[in-house]
Formats: sequence, C-alpha cells, structure tokens
Amino acid sequence: MGDPINNSLADKLSAIEDRQPPPSISAGTDWQVMFEAILEGTMAGYWDWYIQEDYEYMSPIFKKMFGYEEHEIPNNPEAWQVIIHPDDLPGVLEVFHAHVQSKGKVPYENVVRYYHKDGSIVWVFCRGKVIEWDDDDNPLRMVGSHVDVTELKQIQADLIEITDNLASSNKELGNFARIVSHDLREPLRSITGFLGLLENRYAEALGKEAKEFIEFAVSGATRMRSLIDGLLEYSRLGSKIQEPVPVSVGDVLQLVEGNLQIQLNESGGQLLFPADIPLVMAGNLQIEQILTNLISNALKFRSDEAPRVEITWRKVKDMCEISVSDNGIGFDEEFRERIFDVFQRLHSREEYEGTGIGLAICRKIVSHFGGEIWAQSTPGQGTDVIFTLPVVK
Repeated sequence: MGDPINNSLADKLSAIEDRQPPPSISAGTDWQVMFEAILEGTMAGYWDWYIQEDYEYMSPIFKKMFGYEEHEIPNNPEAWQVIIHPDDLPGVLEVFHAHVQSKGKVPYENVVRYYHKDGSIVWVFCRGKVIEWDDDDNPLRMVGSHVDVTELKQIQADLIEITDNLASSNKELGNFARIVSHDLREPLRSITGFLGLLENRYAEALGKEAKEFIEFAVSGATRMRSLIDGLLEYSRLGSKIQEPVPVSVGDVLQLVEGNLQIQLNESGGQLLFPADIPLVMAGNLQIEQILTNLISNALKFRSDEAPRVEITWRKVKDMCEISVSDNGIGFDEEFRERIFDVFQRLHSREEYEGTGIGLAICRKIVSHFGGEIWAQSTPGQGTDVIFTLPVVK
C-alpha cells in the first residue's frame, strides 16, 4: 500500500496540463542542452519561467532531484507548487513578490523543503532572477537554479544538537561542581574543627607522634578545601566572564604590579613592560586574572637568581600576541600542554604551594575571547607563556 501523501501528489501532478514552450524558444534549445550539461556536474537543477505564457521549463536534473522522471512533472509552474512543502510555499511567494516589486534589487533566494517521490524531505537552496521586463515593469521571464542541500541541513541539525548537548552537559557539570563544593565544605570544616579541639583539649595526653598525625590530617583537609575552592572558581568562570570591551593591557599591568608589590619586594624581583601595548577586546577583570596568574607563577617558580619578568608584545594579523617571560626554573618541553590542565602540577606541594588551577583558568579565559595560549620553556632557562587576544579595530 503506497504512501497516501505521495499518491496524492502523483494524482495532482498527473492532473496538471503540460505546457508547450513558446514559439520564440522552440527552435533555440541548444543553449539549454549545453547549460544543463554544465549544471549536471554540480547536480544543480535549472528552471526557466516564461511568466506571461504560464510556461516553466524544469530541467531533467531538477525533476530527478525529487525522484521523478522528466515526463512525470509537467513544465507548468503549478507543478513545483504541488511538491513543495505547503508550509514553505507562502514564504517563496513573498520573496518572489519582493523581488518583482523592487525590480530585482531584493534577491530571490530561499531554502525550502520539497517532497521526494519516496516520501522523504529534500531541502533545496533556490535562487533566481527576473531577466526580462516589459515596458510597464511587469516581469516576463525568470531563470534560476535548485541545489540539493539536504546533507548540509542534516549536518547543521547534528551540529546544533551536539552544541545543545554540550551546553547542557557543561551546565550540569557546573551545577555538579557547585553542589559538590558546597556539600564537601561543611564536613571539612567539621574535620578541621574537631581536630583542633582534640589537639587543644588533650594536648598534654597526646604524644609527639599523635600531634604529628593531627597536623597531617589538618594539612590534608586544608589542601582539600583549596582544591574545592579552585574547582568552584573554575566551574563558575564561564558565567562570570565579561562581554568583550576595549581593554588597556598597560593599565591592567600597572594595577597588577601594585597588587603584587609585596611578592616583588620579598623576592627582589623586577617586572618590566612597555607602555605601548595596544587595546584588546576582552574583559578588564579577566585580563587582570590572567596577568596576575602568569606573573605570580614567574615569581613563585624562580631560580637562585632574583626573578626578572618581562612583558613583550607584537601584532599578528588582527591579534595582539603578549609574552610573559621569566628567568625561572623552567620545565621540560614534554609538559607544555599538561600545565594547562586542571589540577596539574609539575612539582610537589612541599616545593611550591598552589592548586594547579591558575593556568587552566588562563586558558579558559583566553579561549572565551577567541585567543590562544601556549608555553615555551627549557629546564633552568626560564619560561615564556604567550597568549593572543583580538586587537581593537
């Protein structure tokens, strides 16, 4: 038993009268054959509508696109209106009238659905143009093409679904991180609180070894609290990032220098940066966060020499490439990607404090504003962390 929709379409098509070409073109079809041969390589259907004669030639490829043989679709403008999706026909007619009323200034373009002979939907990009007008500006002849874009529409739908799923997953992960962080904080406070009470109340009864155990437990709970706080900060970052605005990196650097003055003084460090860094499209708070993280790392992972941190820049096409270079301990090149992962550390906590989340935050911020971030280093010879941001045009 056939598809009732397609049976109905077939009946309607068979009832439409097949128009004959106007005498003016009946002897001049060689150019059509040549044109169709060119279009066949692109699988584009061609149509030629003589509006006053109510005749519309539709090429064999045009008809084959919808599963029909040439004789199954009459050369009549009513025919394509039978197989187009009824919800899309009003839009097509609206664009046609706008094209005619503007004398061709409004382009005739549509992406619409047609019914295939087998019942499936064929998405088509249709484009046309009135090429002949009478003395009263009435359209006489219009030509155009149809291109099957069904596969592209499916790819688009798949990408939208993937994007929606990713957005949903990211939201769920963010909510999960916030819930876990909140729920874990309370028992950690209880653990550290009771350990403190235990040490205070029974200090005399506790031996040296027991006190060390308590210190280890408190230290572990404190580190866990820092990791939870870092996870929470990372999960909230997406919702806190500002919309891009013109930002003066030089002004932000002066602010960061003031904020890090104690660390600079304690380490005997130098922070050098030029005054001519161009404006970039980003967020003031986020640029401050990036530079604070990178300069703090340069001061933290220092060698026996006094730390020297230098900021340089160069313009690469429409991006500002900013480098934060130091003379610190550096790292092996094999870790250049790993250092940007969440909670990844190259050194023990005993050597250097921190949660290992700072560079992950930097990468997330830079990526949000359309830039990239990477690092170059050699053990014992310092590190260069480079990131790019769009320049204000």
